[in-house]
Amino acid sequence: MNLGITGRIARTAAARPWVTISAWLVAVVAAVLAAGALGDALTQDDRLLVTTDSERAAAIDERLRGSDDATVAETVVVTATDARFGDAEFTAVIDDLVAGLGSAPGVLEVAAPTAEQPAPVAADGRSALVTATVDPGDDSAPVAQAIQEATDAATVDGFALYNVGDATTELAFGDLAEDTLARGEMIGIAVALVILVVVFGALVAAGLPLLVAVVSIVTAVGATAIIGQAFELSFFIVNMITMMGLALGIDYSLVAVQRFREELAHGRTVKDAVAITGSTANRAVLFSGVTVLISLLGLLVVPSTIMRSLGTGAILVAIMSIVSALTLLPAVLRLLGHRVNRGRVPTAHPGREPRTWTAIARTVTARPAVSAVAGLALLVALALPMLSIRLAFPGLESLPADNELRQGVEVLVDDYGLGQSSTVIAIEDVGGASGAVADLAAAVEADPAYAETTVDWRGGTAFIDTRDVYDAADPAAADALHRLRDDLVPAALDGTDAAAYVGGGQADAVDFTSVIVDHTPLVIAMVLGASFLLLLVAFRSLAIPLTAIALNVISAAAAFGLLVGVFQLGWGADLLGFAQVDAIAPWIPLFLFAVLFGLSMDYHVFLISRIKERHDATGDTRDAVVFGLSRTGSLITGAALIMVAVFLGFALGDLAEFQQMGFGLAAAVIIDATIVRTILVPSLMTLLGRHNWTLPSWLGWLPRLSVEGEAPEAPREKELVRV
Repeated sequence: MNLGITGRIARTAAARPWVTISAWLVAVVAAVLAAGALGDALTQDDRLLVTTDSERAAAIDERLRGSDDATVAETVVVTATDARFGDAEFTAVIDDLVAGLGSAPGVLEVAAPTAEQPAPVAADGRSALVTATVDPGDDSAPVAQAIQEATDAATVDGFALYNVGDATTELAFGDLAEDTLARGEMIGIAVALVILVVVFGALVAAGLPLLVAVVSIVTAVGATAIIGQAFELSFFIVNMITMMGLALGIDYSLVAVQRFREELAHGRTVKDAVAITGSTANRAVLFSGVTVLISLLGLLVVPSTIMRSLGTGAILVAIMSIVSALTLLPAVLRLLGHRVNRGRVPTAHPGREPRTWTAIARTVTARPAVSAVAGLALLVALALPMLSIRLAFPGLESLPADNELRQGVEVLVDDYGLGQSSTVIAIEDVGGASGAVADLAAAVEADPAYAETTVDWRGGTAFIDTRDVYDAADPAAADALHRLRDDLVPAALDGTDAAAYVGGGQADAVDFTSVIVDHTPLVIAMVLGASFLLLLVAFRSLAIPLTAIALNVISAAAAFGLLVGVFQLGWGADLLGFAQVDAIAPWIPLFLFAVLFGLSMDYHVFLISRIKERHDATGDTRDAVVFGLSRTGSLITGAALIMVAVFLGFALGDLAEFQQMGFGLAAAVIIDATIVRTILVPSLMTLLGRHNWTLPSWLGWLPRLSVEGEAPEAPREKELVRV
């Protein structure tokens, strides 16, 4: 038989298995060594790569007040249960805190309230603020840790001290991200192993997909450490690599291992089973991997460090998963041979007709119209809440209730009317418009959304600094920013030559959302267009790519609907342990669309390739649909359950954005593997019949690219062996 490129790769890798495995061992060792530089390659900064209003304000601020920006303020909120400011015990706590902060590395100055200068102290005297001016340097973590140690040392019974500031926030979110990563890995790997044992019915076979996944993750992390030396990458990339590595590495090897075991059960020799697996299953793996990469490439179009970092991480681990599945896995299978079935569980029967999935397939194809209408109606119902989606970064409610950072900011809000972020208005070319600047500052201070407004002059440029009263995710905060930009600033500076730019945390978030929304049509067009062309060429059919794209879009919409229902509307959020927030993080929908489209096409290729392989042999569409679903149903469902376990492992973290990402991915995968692949695809293909395989004559020039590979000849009777 014609092995094709993937078959030849598999045969070459399996011909000298120890050489192949040794090469991968060298790659893994090199990746581990390179990963030592990972800390220097990643950043917690998230910025846009295009010029926005907030970016202009930040650039002017950096140019004229850069020396001030080299230092940042860290605030320690001192709260008392019974004591009041001025009491001896309250004064003792503040004195100890000031002494500890003064000796902490990186702290330049400490300001604390005294009896002579009581501000800032809460009106009821139960809390006071101590501010430390620090130089964070290139790494703010040691400074934040030193401040935390000073805070812990000053804490006594009856008092609670909370650290609030950029360095503290960065450290807190970094720790939460690491905890989420560790939890996701532990849950994902444990559940994946259980499901793999159930799917394969053998311990050795179940371990192979995990091997491929781990190798893919390690090598992708090593590549990230190298790339990060030249490009700015977010620390979220490691979470992305681990999550997608477990999902894709297991997914791709799952298909190959199952096909290898099928061929052994049919009497193939080990070498022939490896070659046939390489020319069929591995070809589908390569093609589906390309569709995933095409979908993920859309993320690189968005000019945002976090979106490009997430896209880069997913692309790197997808490439490693594909390459390891095409090369490392055939070599390992060649060495294992029939031992791949060792550790068999009592209920396992390799090669037996999958009766359950055959029955499901026959039921769906027996009443295709009813099945299609029911499936589509369910997806539309799930998608409806998406109409009320609101995009904004989650605020304090996204952190656990017992998180010290959240508790400290809550005191700032309740006792001092201060939010978590600040806003700055940079006004250039003021000239003789100083009165207009003063009027604008007065108008900002009078707005209920802002407090502690000051004016700082640097030559002919004025900076109006103010503190946000509302939490970042509060709709009132976004309304206030629009009011500031659209009403207050134009009204005050009308008739002058001054140019004003509004920046700060809330402005950054709003501008980020606008950039994401503006680039969404381009990303969608790229993903849909490229996927359509790829499926069109691969299957030489108009019906298959059109139905695939339509079903993937509506299943993604259903996942978005569930995401909004759970997180915005609170459907079962408490029961599931998720934070109910007022909005979905702006990067989540576009990120989910790109990833989900790739994963959905993954399943679609695996299913359609087996259906077409059967149709080419029999010419009967309904029989081919039943055969394809029966042979891939358990694999797709098993792979989906593994992905769901991996994604939910990350969703169980303490950060709302990770919860939204993990839940959205898990919901979409389970919808796709059940409603779409089990009901809608078989029913629609049955209804379309021969039209599934027709290509208009005017497209006959398209190249022939067989995904399913050439159907293998049945082994001769004397070649049959017992497995």
